Amino acid sequence: MSDQPADILFLFPPAHGNLGVFKSHLGVAYLRAALAREGISSHQYLNLHPGTVGEIAEDVVRHRSPLVGFTVYDANLSLSVALARAIKQRRPQVKVVFGGPSASFCAREILTRQPEVDACVMSEAEETGPGIVTWLLNGSGPQNAPPGLAIRRNGEVLLPEMPPLVGTQGPKRDPLAILDAAPSPYLSGVMADGRTGVLTGRGCTHHCQYCCFAALGRKKLRLHSIERVLAELEWIAAHQSRTGERYIVPIHDDAFTLLPHRAKSLCQAIIDRNLNLVLSCITRADAIDAELLQLMRQAGFVSLAFGLESAVPSVLRATGKVRPPDFRDPDLAPERDFVEQVRTSVVTAKKLGFNVGVSIILGLPTETAEDGAATLDFVKQLPIDFYMHNFLWVFPGTPLWDTHPRYGIGCEINLMGLATTTQYAYDLTKLRPRPKCSLEQDARLVRLLALGSLHACAGPSEEGGISTAVLTSGELRQPAAAWLAEVLDVGGTLVQVYPSLTRRAEVERIQEDRCTFAEFMVPGRHHVQLLPRKGSNGCRRWSVASAGVDLYRRHKPQLVSIATDDGAAPYREWLRRKAAGCDICDVTRLLQRPHEILRTMNAAGDDTVGELLRRMPPAPAVAYPGRWLGSRAPCLALTRIEVDAEGNIRPCRQAEPIGTVGDDRATLAARLVARSQQAQRRRGCDRCPAAHCPQCPFPGLDDRTYCGIMRREGRALSFLNWAHLYSRLPMLLFMQRDQVGAD
Repeated sequence: MSDQPADILFLFPPAHGNLGVFKSHLGVAYLRAALAREGISSHQYLNLHPGTVGEIAEDVVRHRSPLVGFTVYDANLSLSVALARAIKQRRPQVKVVFGGPSASFCAREILTRQPEVDACVMSEAEETGPGIVTWLLNGSGPQNAPPGLAIRRNGEVLLPEMPPLVGTQGPKRDPLAILDAAPSPYLSGVMADGRTGVLTGRGCTHHCQYCCFAALGRKKLRLHSIERVLAELEWIAAHQSRTGERYIVPIHDDAFTLLPHRAKSLCQAIIDRNLNLVLSCITRADAIDAELLQLMRQAGFVSLAFGLESAVPSVLRATGKVRPPDFRDPDLAPERDFVEQVRTSVVTAKKLGFNVGVSIILGLPTETAEDGAATLDFVKQLPIDFYMHNFLWVFPGTPLWDTHPRYGIGCEINLMGLATTTQYAYDLTKLRPRPKCSLEQDARLVRLLALGSLHACAGPSEEGGISTAVLTSGELRQPAAAWLAEVLDVGGTLVQVYPSLTRRAEVERIQEDRCTFAEFMVPGRHHVQLLPRKGSNGCRRWSVASAGVDLYRRHKPQLVSIATDDGAAPYREWLRRKAAGCDICDVTRLLQRPHEILRTMNAAGDDTVGELLRRMPPAPAVAYPGRWLGSRAPCLALTRIEVDAEGNIRPCRQAEPIGTVGDDRATLAARLVARSQQAQRRRGCDRCPAAHCPQCPFPGLDDRTYCGIMRREGRALSFLNWAHLYSRLPMLLFMQRDQVGAD
């Protein structure tokens, strides 16, 4: 951090469902370059391990910038508001400004409902931004507010007209270089590397009724010159060569190949300059051909996604995907051609070696359940690597916002000030996702998070914050939600364990708790709800519910199912080299008589433990494994907590309470350390020769039995350690892919 505070500090909070990491934003980088050109200093807040909302606010306040600007989308508005409140509480004189798509179209609603937000920047701001920042820094009154800034005056929200788009005013420019009016975030030194990606153009000329980005760009296509794009790509290539880093550089155009001849020229120039970059983009299937695909592959493109949205011509017409809704052609020939072009483009791209995906949107105007099923069937026939299974979301500012009632689509403005889509013409959840659905990977991730959180000793936090909270009360009460909003790390996980309820009560409770989670702005990445189901062979079974992946509870319940056992029977079955049939079990009784573990080890002969485990079925996970494994009890980091119905807080189920809801983390941690020290003194741990003992303060056993196991059963514990590691490999690998995907 510089000694001299920047005039404005920018924050791009992570969205719900994303990693809790503060990263750069390309739109903000453009704005920062424009501000720097006018002598206005700025800084982008970056934080890989941000901690709680309060800790982030303290960090922001330490920057001492008089202005704090948030990049706001619907998915991160809740966290943005929570941070704005926390910053204002600590430094009321800071001016908080929201920008981005949600701030552009919902400025009135946000300013009406969120008093901690002082202003909203409308639309693009490279040309209006310097004037806006100067006006805010000078503390000017609400009179004569600069163009593009929504503010309050005497309790009334003043909305300006949308300002002109960048590059469309002033001297007439080359239509293929209009965007060069905006300084480059790379060539100006604003960006540190190329991971954020590049823009070769902004906007789209098509008439999609649902697209907020088309509304932002006002159906105009504006381009950078090829020379400007190449200069940025050369900068990124030089950076990769200099640092030895290798990563995909996404091209963020709404449709990269909208002008195929320009795209071909750019790709050929990349090939000629041998930039050796790995690139990705999204585009339209009707704006690409085999020659362009070949050039893109040679230029370094490896991933390509096409916007299909619907395979039904009448639905495509109603949404304006190919021709405007009022286009006079009852035969729908352009739409039928478009669907076939998607098929052809996907097949050609796959033959060339691309990783190919398509996106669909269910619930579009005029769509019926039969239409939705037809789209899914069409997708199933395509040789794709993935498809994005989206539900329609109607945004203010789009044509569909004004016309949605005629299609049986319901919308409202929620308490946060955001538009929400509440009703569709048919039940979208009845449509079964097809193979290669991106939501399936999300469902697998949520299940693994639940599995890794339920009976763990610690959360995944690397910085010592509370990254996992398990609520065993079966209801997210308001005091607990308000407290969790303060102590849970941004990007953390909340797991709720429910008692047995009727199906109707389940539906009501799930929705009520999700509303409470959102209302109190709990900063979790995932809110996972575990619903009891009928188990077998002594195992208890749970169904995993979470917003965004609930389809799989209905259509593929085994994918979101977890089985647990309080005993060691599943582990004994596994030692006999049989599938355990259970995901988590407790090996406490097995370790008190470990002859079965030793018998398995002795039968291995000369094999190493690793060779033995590779020939066995996957092992079940061990409940609270930290009491048996490692050199220090993981619970002492207090990265995971359990909260019961009375509000008592424990590090694990076996532990005595270390506090109640309302206690701060420092108090809880101090009590936990004190309990651990008491247990160590009571057991005489300083005189014990068992160096591998984690000295767990809450093993669920009396001291004599626990210490006896740790002193005598070194071989069995070593085997357990290896088996536990192997059981966690799927989760570790999946989480690693999740991290890489986020980069």
